[in-house]
Amino acid sequence: MTDDRAGPAIYPIREDTMLLRPWAEAAPGSWFLEIGTGNGLLALTAARRGARTVATDLNPAALRRLAARARAERLPLVAVRTDLAAGLGRFDRIVANPPYLPTPPESPDPDWGDRLALDGGPDGCRVTARIVECLNEHLRPGGRGYLLVSSVQAADRLDQIRERYCAQGARIRPVAERRLEGERLWVWELSPSAEA
Repeated sequence: MTDDRAGPAIYPIREDTMLLRPWAEAAPGSWFLEIGTGNGLLALTAARRGARTVATDLNPAALRRLAARARAERLPLVAVRTDLAAGLGRFDRIVANPPYLPTPPESPDPDWGDRLALDGGPDGCRVTARIVECLNEHLRPGGRGYLLVSSVQAADRLDQIRERYCAQGARIRPVAERRLEGERLWVWELSPSAEA
């Protein structure tokens, strides 16, 4: 396995990753995408169940490590360096744990890998909004997206993101919640059709 200690930091497995894990239990043969894979746990979970899995990230160290694990286990997993899901097709299920910590522009994390994994912009919603905006173009008919959001993000901005998505006839509903010290996490299920 590649030694990534000299490279950028890789987002470790934390409570937010584990809250999303049930939605990585994808059906064998289905198409699964993890946006911003970081530690790779969700993509590996889907691939081990037999889902045709694609994992994206901008962190090359994270992708190298994930690709090596997938090769070692002979898993149906492709690691792709791209912005969100740019250049990719459609999937039955998409999961994402985007960077959501509010970060003032004048105080970014000095570690590039940490910045990629944690910096959600001034309101914590910069990447969340981008994922929601492009989600439907990457979901197959009947597909679902699962997105982690946090109480540290600006509540009014999360409301705007939800309202804009639902105004297209789509639906967002919380399907999981976890309380931490000083923070609450939710998993949103996103359905392109409100009837779904």
